[in-house]
Amino acid sequence: MNSPSSSSKQCEGDEPGVCVMRAPGSVGVGAAGVPRWAHSAPAPHTDYARHIAPLHPHPVFLHDDQINNRIAIWQGDISTLEVDAIANTTDETLTECNSVNERILQVAGPELKEEIITRGYECRTGDVVVTPGFGLRCRHIIHTVSPKYVAKYHTAAETSLHNCYRNVVCKAQELGARSLALCALSAPHRNFPPDLAAHVALRTVRRHLEQQRLPALVVVAAARGAEAALLVALAPLYFPRDAHEADAQRWRLPLEPAYHDRRIRIIHNPHEHSSDTDKFLCSTHKSGIALLDIKIVFQYLYTYNVIFHIIGSTDSNVDNGR
Repeated sequence: MNSPSSSSKQCEGDEPGVCVMRAPGSVGVGAAGVPRWAHSAPAPHTDYARHIAPLHPHPVFLHDDQINNRIAIWQGDISTLEVDAIANTTDETLTECNSVNERILQVAGPELKEEIITRGYECRTGDVVVTPGFGLRCRHIIHTVSPKYVAKYHTAAETSLHNCYRNVVCKAQELGARSLALCALSAPHRNFPPDLAAHVALRTVRRHLEQQRLPALVVVAAARGAEAALLVALAPLYFPRDAHEADAQRWRLPLEPAYHDRRIRIIHNPHEHSSDTDKFLCSTHKSGIALLDIKIVFQYLYTYNVIFHIIGSTDSNVDNGR
């Protein structure tokens, strides 16, 4: 653990050459002082080709120092980070009793609790709600609700967790946040396998940074050493620091699932606009699903018109029979 005069130190148990930052709760940590992933040393090369067949013909994520300079893995109290936005994992009422949410509510002060109660915030699984940072060292808190993991519904749970991370980083971009502190959104009591949750987090952040300028820095914050060690072990798969780490993806990187965002909403008042999760999707995601949504809507309208025509014809025949 660092002394108050030192905000960065590699501790026993860290991967050699990797900077995992720690800080006590009473010391503020500026975003500029957080060591970037690009500044850490690559892992020793392992020749996987001798043992197993590759899963991918080519590396999926290429070595990119600019992207690696926009991400950091940090261990400590997320409430100490001096950033534009902090992510918070909570429940539908934004008052869940988990270590991250309780700490954020404590440091933000009574104003945050009053804001939540007065405005009656509600947040559905995968969606986000934004509040001011109040007593925290940030301008915005981006709250989200992660799913519970049930093995029987593995794909649905993974997709929902991906939506949490994606909507948080997209909302940070929408807010113009240059720096975002991202906690583990899958709280322990929600039973997500830690390795699966880490893969989802790193993959979603990588895809966002490939396509968007903001946030300029994403600090992936780990509350415990085991969390940080897992992130450090998996990060080279998504943020390779040299050609060897990129090539290792061919054997170690899990196949990327296809996330579907298709949905239909029946709006009672056509002049009203929904403010649900779609509002938070990045422009790249919106354009990517637009054609799918249009096809679904047209299929729905076509089916509706056919049924309406049949009913209308039946009613007309009945009337004529009378």
